[in-house]
Amino acid sequence: MHMSKTRTLHGSDPSADRRNVPSRQRADARRGRLAGGFTLIELMVTIAIAAILMSMAAPSFRSMLVNNRMSAAANGFFNALNYARNTALSGNTTIVVCPVGAFNSTTCGASWAAGWMVQNPGTSPATILQSWTLAANAPTLTSPNGATSVSFNSRGIAGTVAQFKLCDSRGANYARSVLVQATGLALAGQTGGLGLTNAAAVWGGALTCP
Repeated sequence: MHMSKTRTLHGSDPSADRRNVPSRQRADARRGRLAGGFTLIELMVTIAIAAILMSMAAPSFRSMLVNNRMSAAANGFFNALNYARNTALSGNTTIVVCPVGAFNSTTCGASWAAGWMVQNPGTSPATILQSWTLAANAPTLTSPNGATSVSFNSRGIAGTVAQFKLCDSRGANYARSVLVQATGLALAGQTGGLGLTNAAAVWGGALTCP
């Protein structure tokens, strides 16, 4: 009797093994699922959430992109004017800012919308000190008072007033303005480019686009 009882305690129980089969199968299934990655339903839900988030972020990204383009163009033109004036003063010479011309040409162009260049006309041929070409999707640069160029003499004086504005597809409320006074001092508008209603030009009055 003692030996039979020992075999019962330490031997295997077939019914217990059968009861443990479903548990082992569930554990194996869980391990297989973790090892295999997402299920199809989980993948579809993840893609749907990602699409919603992207659609929400797209307008903000586009707004940031066009704002950066406007800021880059406005700051680039304003800096070019200051660079030209400082170069004229330091070099005791005349420096001109005018529309960029044909590719590799030192001759001024006819349209500010193409971009601008800083030119030393005192050399033969003229020397291009700096140039900036505006891309097709960049803001459009124009001169409301018809300035075809800005010329700084050796004392940094421009002699005439020049007005400029930069517009993009969003209209006047996001436009920028730049003014070159007769003294040669360049001023940048502070109200444009912020989406403000009735944005004012730096020379006074409302900005209009185009």
